[in-house]
Amino acid sequence: MRERRVIGAVRSMGWRQSRITQRAGIAAIVAVLWLVPLISMSAWESNHRPQPARVKATDTFHITNGAALWEHDTRTTAATASASASLNEKLSLHAVDPAFQTYYDTFAGKITLGAPLTVAYPVRQGWVQFFTLGALLLPGSQTTATTDASANALPDEVVRAGLVDSASGIVRLPVLHALLTVGSDIPIGGGDSPLTYATLRDATRAEAMVTAPTNATVISPDSGARSTPAATVSSTATASNTGNVFVPGGTRNTVVIGHIIPAALWQYINQPQVAPGGWQISFGSPLTEALPFTASVDGSPHAMLVQAFWHEALLVDTTAVDASGQPTIMPLSAGLDYLQTLGPPAATVSANEQVWGSSDLAVLNVPETGNALVHVGLNFPLTLTGETQWLNNALWYGVRWQGLKTSGTGWTLARMITFTPPGSRAPAWAGFDVLSPQLATYLRGLGNTAGAAVYDVTRNVYYTYNAGGQFIMASSAKVPIMLTFLTMTESQGREPNGNEMYLLQTMIENSDNNSAQALFDEIGGVGPMAAFLHSVHISGFNGNPDAWGWSTITPVAMVQMLTLLHEGKVLTAQDRSLALNLMENIESDEQTGVGTTAPAGATVAMKDGWVPAPDGLWAMNSSGIVTLGDETYVIAVYSQEQQSLQDGWTITEQVCGQVGKLLT
Repeated sequence: MRERRVIGAVRSMGWRQSRITQRAGIAAIVAVLWLVPLISMSAWESNHRPQPARVKATDTFHITNGAALWEHDTRTTAATASASASLNEKLSLHAVDPAFQTYYDTFAGKITLGAPLTVAYPVRQGWVQFFTLGALLLPGSQTTATTDASANALPDEVVRAGLVDSASGIVRLPVLHALLTVGSDIPIGGGDSPLTYATLRDATRAEAMVTAPTNATVISPDSGARSTPAATVSSTATASNTGNVFVPGGTRNTVVIGHIIPAALWQYINQPQVAPGGWQISFGSPLTEALPFTASVDGSPHAMLVQAFWHEALLVDTTAVDASGQPTIMPLSAGLDYLQTLGPPAATVSANEQVWGSSDLAVLNVPETGNALVHVGLNFPLTLTGETQWLNNALWYGVRWQGLKTSGTGWTLARMITFTPPGSRAPAWAGFDVLSPQLATYLRGLGNTAGAAVYDVTRNVYYTYNAGGQFIMASSAKVPIMLTFLTMTESQGREPNGNEMYLLQTMIENSDNNSAQALFDEIGGVGPMAAFLHSVHISGFNGNPDAWGWSTITPVAMVQMLTLLHEGKVLTAQDRSLALNLMENIESDEQTGVGTTAPAGATVAMKDGWVPAPDGLWAMNSSGIVTLGDETYVIAVYSQEQQSLQDGWTITEQVCGQVGKLLT
């Protein structure tokens, strides 16, 4: 199998990167594929390559391999200096977009396309995503915008020249063509290489074609690989041939001329792992000879070859060989070089189009360097303003956000959002700053000593602050003890007996620790508690087998547990009613936070907890389900490392009280 290495030494300007340092590990994979070694290729190049006849003014050429496309191109284009971010960083940030995933898998994308360098984003002709070795386009604009955001649009001629997959309609864009057309000055094979895309383009000229040598198999190019007519010379050749292959590319004064594919390269491009659709589809006709040159690798000179085909070009390092003596082959990083030379095509988005958060993200007041206005997360809806910016090879969208009582506009990274709507009941996630900037500021002032999660059941939105932090449970552990116990009795096909009912009531309503210990022992300790929570897909609980009150949990796990209870997704209807009734009748001296700040007339099912931690500082929490009319929310506020119990009470009352005012 061929492996395309894409991570190497980052060039001085962003997207540009040495292709030579990309070869580690390729040689061992390639060795088993080759039937003919390339050890003596350099000697063959110098001693046996046919030379084109001297060109006369009266010579007549008829070109069929497509190279005439560049007959009059002489311009050169310097690499852009706008990029500065590390390629290694980019590779760690982006994923293959779902729109391209099937194509990527079908056509061995890890080999044929490499790693994604950008997100998939809308351009005038559809959706585009760039990879190290190329780029894909899904035609048919998925935005109602009709004009490009800047002059740097994706040219229509590039789209028309692409390779179309009939099954999906996805187009592999001819980025190599673009680099040859503009004459990119990026060195091929390393910073000191004498070859650039401009000089590679010069090697496609008709005068550089050769006649068929006597020691080469002649094969007619497949007409399906190009729209130009196939040459008239016909023969057969397969991956089992051991000689060089000559592919006609036209005629000179009726004499067939073309290019030679060296034996090892021929074997290489005929491997199914290298060319899933066959060499004609994956590579196409050769456009140049295999050109020898020397480039420095890690301070040492290496003998190189490069050969351009219609769809991509291959680089051979005949000096870097494995234990079997096999050299390395790799494609040129044409997708990377396109971005380095021409920059990414302009994004085209519509104002007022809705998108959604795909992960936790900050909405900034200005792109990249700005301050966070709000934080949103998975499935949270945003509205595009229609503005876009590329900064350091990252795409930014202008967005508008709308909270319950707050709103604003800002900027967010394109890779953090999705244009695909979530499921109808998928909850949205946001930071507390979307709910209340003032409350978010208060919580940030507490640092990691506090955490809070709120689920607005009515609007299907979570608000969180440090909601994944681990906090000492104290008496809030009595809730999962109760749920685990009732699940156990249900599995036994019975109801709690009189003594067990007494223990449940005193454990929850009076927060009696002895009753909790008795039930904790009856269920079998923290193991069954953890198993119960795992069975209902709740993570974030870490049980303490020696002291259940010192078990820890995340605020969001507590909220999710109570939400399942509220929605009837745990316990039978009878046991659910029992559990909620107990939590709605907590004695007054066991209430603070949720219980003391709930809106007047609300029904509150709750449980608080407080305990001195092993370090002597106080841990305090308050959790509950609050319903007032048509409004319902579930809340959990945890604190620890507090100097006094009163400090913990103040935190829970401040957060619970403000949330109650905002959501009811």
